[in-house]
Amino acid sequence: MASSGAGPKPETTFYRTQQGVGFNARVEPVWHTFSQLEASLGFFDRRRERKKVEHVIDSVNSAIVGQKGNPAGWDKTAGECVSHLRVAKMGLVKELKSWLKVGMDGTAESRWPHLHALRDRPCMMVPVPFTRPISADPGGGEEPLPVASALGVREELAAINKRYRIDDTFAIRKMVEYMDATERDIAIYEQRLGAQDGFWPKFAYVLIKKLADVSVDKNLPAIFA
Repeated sequence: MASSGAGPKPETTFYRTQQGVGFNARVEPVWHTFSQLEASLGFFDRRRERKKVEHVIDSVNSAIVGQKGNPAGWDKTAGECVSHLRVAKMGLVKELKSWLKVGMDGTAESRWPHLHALRDRPCMMVPVPFTRPISADPGGGEEPLPVASALGVREELAAINKRYRIDDTFAIRKMVEYMDATERDIAIYEQRLGAQDGFWPKFAYVLIKKLADVSVDKNLPAIFA
């Protein structure tokens, strides 16, 4: 079926497009994707994209300092992508938030603010402790990028696990560094495990926990597309 409108949005550092993928997040140096895209961009697009990444980094670091924190060079860590999790199901982060909202009678967002800064659209976790989630400005009139502390998310998930015992009771207890779950895989999961209470919210918990753990352990941001 033909698509309408201006067509698919091009891939950039903070926005990746791939058919059939809903959840799409990777842990990698903040400049890694730009370095891969750079050669395919024209002069002005390359300059614009570089400025966007610089804007986001400056915005995050300024906000961390404003909260009396220390950015600690999270944006200077070099290397390759160390984790990439893709799941062909839309709305997984929203499912986890909605499940927690019902279970906590509407108080989940105030109790776990860093987790609730994440979403099923571009956002980021950085491996630095700070109190409140950040809204990073990419410049150029684009939508601000929500940024959570990976350490904060990890602490909040530990509190959620203490309350709901997900690690002890969920069928999938350990997440790999690389996953590409297709629509066929999703159908198999739902057939075998979908009857479990809160399966998809708990699956989202396991995904985000893995990303937060790797982000902290490798001192790299987790970038959600």
